Amino acid sequence: MSQLQEFFKFLMSQVNSKDDMKAHLATWVGPYHGKILQVHTEEGAQYIVVTKEGMKLFDGVYPSPDVIYKANSSILLGIFTGETPFKDTMKDGSLQVIGNANESDPLANLILVAMTGAL
Repeated sequence: MSQLQEFFKFLMSQVNSKDDMKAHLATWVGPYHGKILQVHTEEGAQYIVVTKEGMKLFDGVYPSPDVIYKANSSILLGIFTGETPFKDTMKDGSLQVIGNANESDPLANLILVAMTGAL
């Protein structure tokens, strides 16, 4: 399993098992049924379904995600863990974001809470 897959597994275990994390999901999802985040890396395509009840990861391509992230898995892992500045990857073209890039802020906040809560 790649480091990115390990990270997704960690994030989802944190989010799906803690009520305070679900409160963050409810705020993020708002009046909608959920959010769909598509990820394309050299490992293939996956998408994350975010609902008020939790997050799930699926292999494949979702037909109409809210946002698509295309990058090398190490770039995405660096962004998600805070080691690589999001803006830098957008500027140098190592990350392509298609769709509603505004979904990146609540995702980043959720990851921050999950990582600090796990310490």
